[in-house]
Amino acid sequence: MVDPRPEFELAVRAMAGTRIDPEGLPWETREDPPPATGIRTRWRLIFSRPRTPGTSAMCMGLAEFPPGAVLPLHHHAPAEIYHVLAGEGRTEVEGEPHRLRPGVSLFIPANARHRTTNTGAGPLRFLFVFPTDSFEEIAYHFDE
Repeated sequence: MVDPRPEFELAVRAMAGTRIDPEGLPWETREDPPPATGIRTRWRLIFSRPRTPGTSAMCMGLAEFPPGAVLPLHHHAPAEIYHVLAGEGRTEVEGEPHRLRPGVSLFIPANARHRTTNTGAGPLRFLFVFPTDSFEEIAYHFDE
């Protein structure tokens, strides 16, 4: 018998998993302070509380950088993982360059200064993952 309490239902749903189709999610951007002003990147938040009830401890999104776009040197408290789906690019982590191409995953340590550039002719698309309940918890600190 299923417990009729709403909190029990939410726990059962979370234990069964949460499925999201990112194609139905809106693209987002934000106005960052200088020097990040004018960045032409966009993203879809796939898992991020409270948008996706029943998810916690991790958030994930899909980023897209048009050709030539650069996310300037920055850092944030949580570690981050990229998994490249399409395009070509480069991420510098503490000055060390890493080539990005489809199928490549990159771990970026907590507080590591990093910069990502689309070096290809088409969009650079990658999944990003943080060990936080929501994307809104992440404070970006721009270093250049």
